Amino acid sequence: MPPLSEAALRALFAPYCGGVAREAELLAALQLLNQQEIQGFRSVEGGLGHPYILSWVAVRSPLEATTCRLRFPERSDLLYDFELVTYQLVSWLMDCREEEHGSVDLPDAFWQWLLLGADPAVEG
Repeated sequence: MPPLSEAALRALFAPYCGGVAREAELLAALQLLNQQEIQGFRSVEGGLGHPYILSWVAVRSPLEATTCRLRFPERSDLLYDFELVTYQLVSWLMDCREEEHGSVDLPDAFWQWLLLGADPAVEG
């Protein structure tokens, strides 16, 4: 199946990811989604931080589950494999932030969900 156009993806994901109010962030996140990988850096207060690679399987629907893999190149023993609905991944990609040294990090909500099992649907 050919990939969906940017306009089609935007129309599919907008109702789940902030609509037109966050259109710029949604477009950037959909570009990342199509790359199927983000290489980031998680800063740690009082520490050096950790580079990571988050990859996922391509999907075409916001409600479709995607399989994700999180790896830390400097710590081969830390392996995280998980599934989640794709719109949640896109929401986290929308909230990525650029760090001081030019790398990208996923939002705290992602890390809380991953490490503590916090429900991403609950704002807090």
